[in-house]
Amino acid sequence: MFIVNQAEDKTTFLPSDGERSFDDISYNGRFNVDFTPNPNDEFSLGFFAGKHTKERLADIVYYDNHAVSPIGTENRLYSFEYYNHNLRIRKGDFALGSFDYAHKFNDKSKLSTSFLYEYTFLGGPTVNDNLGHPDNSTIYQQEYNTNDNPLYGTRFNLDYTWKPFSFGTIETGYQYRDIDHKGEFVYERDGNLVPEFSSDIQLKRAIHSGYAQLTGKKDKWDYAAGVRLESMDRTYTEALKSETTTNLYEYDFVKLFPSASVQFAANDKTNIKAAYSKRVERTTTLKMNSFAEREHSEVFEQGDNTLLPEFIDLVELGITKKLKGGNSVYATAYFRHTDNVINRVNTLAYETNGAVIDSVINRVYSNVGKSNAIGLEFGATIKPTKNWSNVFGANVYNYAIDGVLNFNHRDGVSRSYDIDTESTIYSFNLNSTYSFWENASLQFTFNYLSARNTAMGEDSRFYSPNLAFRKTFLDNRLTATLQWQNIDMGLLNTNEQRITTSRPDQFYTTTNYVYEVDMISLNLSYTFNTVKNKSKFIDSEFGKKEF
Repeated sequence: MFIVNQAEDKTTFLPSDGERSFDDISYNGRFNVDFTPNPNDEFSLGFFAGKHTKERLADIVYYDNHAVSPIGTENRLYSFEYYNHNLRIRKGDFALGSFDYAHKFNDKSKLSTSFLYEYTFLGGPTVNDNLGHPDNSTIYQQEYNTNDNPLYGTRFNLDYTWKPFSFGTIETGYQYRDIDHKGEFVYERDGNLVPEFSSDIQLKRAIHSGYAQLTGKKDKWDYAAGVRLESMDRTYTEALKSETTTNLYEYDFVKLFPSASVQFAANDKTNIKAAYSKRVERTTTLKMNSFAEREHSEVFEQGDNTLLPEFIDLVELGITKKLKGGNSVYATAYFRHTDNVINRVNTLAYETNGAVIDSVINRVYSNVGKSNAIGLEFGATIKPTKNWSNVFGANVYNYAIDGVLNFNHRDGVSRSYDIDTESTIYSFNLNSTYSFWENASLQFTFNYLSARNTAMGEDSRFYSPNLAFRKTFLDNRLTATLQWQNIDMGLLNTNEQRITTSRPDQFYTTTNYVYEVDMISLNLSYTFNTVKNKSKFIDSEFGKKEF
């Protein structure tokens, strides 16, 4: 990594090497009871409570931190090495309950209702220590930031399936979703509060949506068409400790989200399908909070308080064909357009007086414009023998991002950065399974993703081969699975990825993540009751996404 300081005619280099580890602990309890007093009525009551803690520890040595001036020369101003200890702890307490009711009428229509309420408490500190190296007793800087985030979520559904018509089935419904998410963020440096990085926030978002959908079949045609009308009102408030007034950011919309699909059976083995859909991908509170967190020694990570949701349009045209012996092939061409694309981007960090901070960059979640993807997805199921089955899939597409990143820096200046990037991306996966006998099988999987462009850089290729042997005993009640995950043997670059971002004449950063390989595991499971449980357990719908 290096940072260019044009005003001082200086470039600062921060090469580093280290290790990151994760501890992820969660435990929960679920309870669900269904009551069917008669064939037409069904009641369901569910509860969920749990705790989740995730710790990410990064111990990194900056072994040759130095600066040169003038820019482009080898004239060193200093050389310095230090050790960075960065511990990020994320905690979540979850509690929610739901009540569902459904009634079937004599004309085969059906009314369904569902109510869910969720309380989640999120939080956890991040500790960032810059220490001497190799003598870690020397303390250069200590930072501590923590947050408490209570979240309250409500969801109500009312759905009605009309009696069957000759042309198909009509479904209508209404949904209400409400979230109230508060947060208190405290940032301390060497034991002192940093007010410009500390804040109190609150996100309130209410969504009303109604939908109507028709599904049907006639002769060789299967069809479906629907539309959802959604109204969203979002209010985000942010009170920085360094300011005397509260900042208010409001956003609302009323939009239609149509969808349609049609499938034609050319014969008993060939189907042709066309589809269109429009959907919204909402943001999380974390990605909106402009509170800065010291993610690493050289990174301030923060959100965008005016972040907009992504709106995605997708058009597809595909064909599937069944062949002899259980073999089949498929292909789907598609075009996907996204407005308000959200990317993780970097910018220079500035002091309040406008001076460049040449040891830290900003990492920001923000809208960067629009994107277009046009591609082809295809695959096949191949069974050379009765006991050997292979499933192959691939995806090739052109991906382009075009837009502008607008960012308000802490020196009070709003700066704009043009985004224009395009590349061809491909991926493929293979699943090959061989059954030795009725209760034993060997499975090999291989997943590959090529290098792909981001708004300000590139994520390198990533691949992972895996092998698993599975055997069942005791009338299929006991299952033993022996796995060899992320096969490498020192010959490959399995489970490894390089992420790079840059801005000409401003900064360049690249990190090569090398994860665990050649992991051997043995799993044993025993099923006491083979009767299928029809109960549907509930799960977090709000807090899990924010965690």
